[in-house]
Amino acid sequence: MDKDFFVVDLEFTQYTKPVGRPRGFFSEIIEIGAVKISSDTNEITGHIKNFVKPHFFPKQAAEGMEFCMITASDMKTAIKFSDMLKRINSLYAPNQTYFVTWGDADFIVIRQGCERHMLANPILPEDCLDLAAAYKMLKGDRNTTGLRAATEELGVNADGLWHTAYDDAVNTGNVLLKLIADGWKPEDYFAQLNECS
Repeated sequence: MDKDFFVVDLEFTQYTKPVGRPRGFFSEIIEIGAVKISSDTNEITGHIKNFVKPHFFPKQAAEGMEFCMITASDMKTAIKFSDMLKRINSLYAPNQTYFVTWGDADFIVIRQGCERHMLANPILPEDCLDLAAAYKMLKGDRNTTGLRAATEELGVNADGLWHTAYDDAVNTGNVLLKLIADGWKPEDYFAQLNECS
């Protein structure tokens, strides 16, 4: 049985000021967008679209919220980090689903969040498919291509607003399907990873 695809994009806080970094600061998720895509039909079979409450450093979330166009009113509807994990678990099945992201930052932020909240990470590292790295390997490039540039290069219609989690997840999914339609396989990526390790 082929694995389905759980395509995720996260928006998260960062501290970019030269001074005043809070002790123990780490990036917290403030928005999750995700689509589950059937490997049989290439259709979306489930989705997640939520704002997420920053628990440890809410004051530092303002810069990230502004960049992602998230308002204080939006955050009133935000869910807890633990509830976000439950929603992930409802669509992601370990060893049966690829956890697809554009870059490796999303998995790292989930892992760090789970560590700080003292919760089990539901994502298996061996399920992680970094589509940006896969595209870089496919092209033989030295540099990683951004998601927007990849959609343009591949002629993929990009929907919605950039840097909004759900729209970026949908667009990552569209790039994934285009690559598969052009003959690329996830197994190619993992085989190359094994060669490099």
